[in-house]
Formats: sequence, structure tokens, C-alpha cells
Amino acid sequence: MKQLTEQQLKDNYLKLRQLVTDTFEGDRLTNLNKMYDDLEDRVIIAPASGKEEYHYCHVGGYVEHVLHVVDTARKMSDLFEVAGGVVEWTDEELVFAALHHDLGKVGDLEEEHYVPQDNDWRVKNLGEIYTSNTDIQNMRAPERGLYLLQHYGVVCSLNETLGIKLADGLYDEANEYYLKVFDSRKSLKNRLPYILHWADHMSTVAEYDEWRFGQKKESAKVQKSVSKIKEAVDTEVKEKFTKSTDPKDIFNELFGEAKKWFIF
Repeated sequence: MKQLTEQQLKDNYLKLRQLVTDTFEGDRLTNLNKMYDDLEDRVIIAPASGKEEYHYCHVGGYVEHVLHVVDTARKMSDLFEVAGGVVEWTDEELVFAALHHDLGKVGDLEEEHYVPQDNDWRVKNLGEIYTSNTDIQNMRAPERGLYLLQHYGVVCSLNETLGIKLADGLYDEANEYYLKVFDSRKSLKNRLPYILHWADHMSTVAEYDEWRFGQKKESAKVQKSVSKIKEAVDTEVKEKFTKSTDPKDIFNELFGEAKKWFIF
């Protein structure tokens, strides 16, 4: 499992806070800063998911994932326009939705959403490092995130609300109402939710590959170490037992002082 250093955790969080400062202003900035100040301890260490093979299931994974999605969403928005799509959102809306699409994974006002899995069998067999905290209200992450934002008086535009709400696309069956309408008149009037979903999905897949290839590299490293040990042992054994082909010499090598108990 990936492990970030204390300095990396600090740097990632400071980058997130700087992004907030650079993007927002007025009451919105004040209220966002209040929210992040209050939730700081949990935001810094929260994982982005609960299972090893999912995206960034490690301490500090939440901030790392959010920053990844912001960067990818900006690039995705540019690509969408190059492809002929019409951009009907501001950079502020794009960054806001990307920054907070997973805010609900931090937890509620009192407790975290992810807690360490204490079932050893699930950890070893399912790679379930974290599990959902059942002491808090059962909510989907987008809804909990929107609740936190409104609690701190952070006003969301319609584009931002739908961007956060629909970031998981059709992986969340609750989104079918918005995304599977079978009537063009009812389709989304703005494409920001698609941009957010594509950016989130691409980031998640890339993060999975980072884990997958990291596992392979670690396995190869261990295998290489084992091979070196075996090679060293084989060499030592060969050197020890090929000095002489005389059976008596080989016997002496094997039994040393014990030979006095035997009669040749």
C-alpha cells in the first residue's frame, strides 16, 4: 500500500488550500476557509477509498485524489472544447465541483467516514483497509458533501451542484434519473457533470494502474531479493562441497568433530 511521508501530506494539503485561495473570493472564500479549518485534521489524513485496489486507499489519499481530479478536469474541459463541445461553465465552477465531488468521504461534522477495518480476514482476503463508519448517518458521498457545504454557508451554483451530484456517473444508480432520460428535452442543459465524471473516472483508473504496477514492481523487487539469496546460498554450498570428490573429505565437511565417533 502506498505511504506518503509527513512532508508529502503537508505539501498536498497546502497545495489544496492555496488552490482555494487562488480560485475563490469574498464570502465564499471565507466560508470555505472556515470549513477547511474545522475539518483540517480529517481532510489531511482521509483516504480516497476503502479497498487496496481502489483509488488511493492510503493516508492522505483523499487530498491527493482531489488534486488529481482538479488537474484532469481542467485538461478534460480544454479537450472537450477542442473536440467541438460548448463550454458553458466558468473555471471557478469547474474547480469548485472537482474540489468537492468527494467531500462527503471526509465524514460529517463530528466523525470521519472511513475508519480502519478491524476484521483481519477482510483485510487479508478482500484488501479492505478501511470500512464505512456506521456511527454516522448513512448517506451517499455527494449528498453528504453538499450538506457540509450548505452548513458552512457555501453557496453552490446549479452547475456545481449537478457536477458534484453526478460525478460518479452511472456507477451510482441514483444518477440514472438525470443521465438516462431517453428524451433530449430532459437531457442535461449543461455538460459540466460529464466533464467531472470523465475526469474523476480517468483519475481513478490511472490511480488503480499506479497501484497495480506498483504492486508488480514490489513483487519483482522481492523476487529479485529472494533470487539473490538463493544464488548466494547455492554458491556457498557448491564451494563447500566441491572442493574434493573424496568421500572421506565430504564426510569430514559434513560432520567435523563428530567423526571421532565413527570408525573407518
